Amino acid sequence: MKVLVVGGFLGSGKTTTILRIGKYLGEKGQKAAIIVNEIGEIGVDGDVISSYGFDSVELTNGCICCTLKRDLKYTVSQIKKDFDPQILIIEPTGIAFPATIRDEIMLMNLDDVDFAPLVTLVDGSRFKQVMKETKQFSQRQIIDAEILAINKIDLIEELYIPVVESSIKQLNPEAEILRFSAKADYGELSGFIEHLLGDVVYPRLAERKMNAERKMNSIQCSNMATYASEFTLNNGFLETSRARSIASILMNGLKEEIVKMNPEFVGHLKIIFQTGMVKIRSSVTGACESPQTEMVESFSHQPSIKILSAVSNVSRSELMELVDFFVKEIFTNHGIKIVKTAVHQHNHDNHNHSEGV
Repeated sequence: MKVLVVGGFLGSGKTTTILRIGKYLGEKGQKAAIIVNEIGEIGVDGDVISSYGFDSVELTNGCICCTLKRDLKYTVSQIKKDFDPQILIIEPTGIAFPATIRDEIMLMNLDDVDFAPLVTLVDGSRFKQVMKETKQFSQRQIIDAEILAINKIDLIEELYIPVVESSIKQLNPEAEILRFSAKADYGELSGFIEHLLGDVVYPRLAERKMNAERKMNSIQCSNMATYASEFTLNNGFLETSRARSIASILMNGLKEEIVKMNPEFVGHLKIIFQTGMVKIRSSVTGACESPQTEMVESFSHQPSIKILSAVSNVSRSELMELVDFFVKEIFTNHGIKIVKTAVHQHNHDNHNHSEGV
């Protein structure tokens, strides 16, 4: 089993990239399994990945490089035993240090397991904003990588791409730099995927990373406030057009309010709206971006909405209050009764992240 860790800051395109890799491998007759880690108490992306037919396991209520280390070890062992995939893809939360996760799996000494190069996705379309809002954290992710993949090149002016490339090369001259768009056709993506999963070895860099001192707390270092919440709807199935309209109003309204709190915020605001017959996924990754929405067929007996909010340089209490108030107000205005799902609230501030997070 080959383990591929795909890291990167919130909204850099990890889930889209992993879905494309998994689909490509499936078409080549290779079996892939996916572990996705959300920083909040409610899983979001695991639902989306499962909707595409992949074997996936979602770890929530902590970060897999610290509080979920034992869960990670058990999960990797069980996936290997139950599914026996040829490729295990791990998507850490966007505010984790991926190198720590790869190191932890190496220390498990599992039989017949090897590793693809450690990948960090760099969102070229908002590189300047991310570095401004989360400089120390983003630099660490870049420095730890063995492959730096500049994503979203379709959204960047061609003259700006070398500027991004030069900036990350200065931070990590040893890493290989690739360019791609996770939404490109497979003709463009196939070379990138084959390269990731080939037999390329980076021994000097791997040794340097394994011996590096990583005592930084990734969550504190990122300056991000995070909050995840889930609500069930008591009104039965909703028409797709109505649900999409509500999701759009909710997403645009939340973004507008968050911009008032921090006009230059970066992060990730995600909404997964299960209407009964269709899953609507809407997301926005910063103040300068417009929300992106997609729909996936997905039957469910209980309509629900999940929201993951991660915003730079605001307080968590303000973020929680805003999200809960706004969600309830929007649905009330549409005559829909909602009930908040009770979850265990995980307070990262009470955990010791000295082992690399």
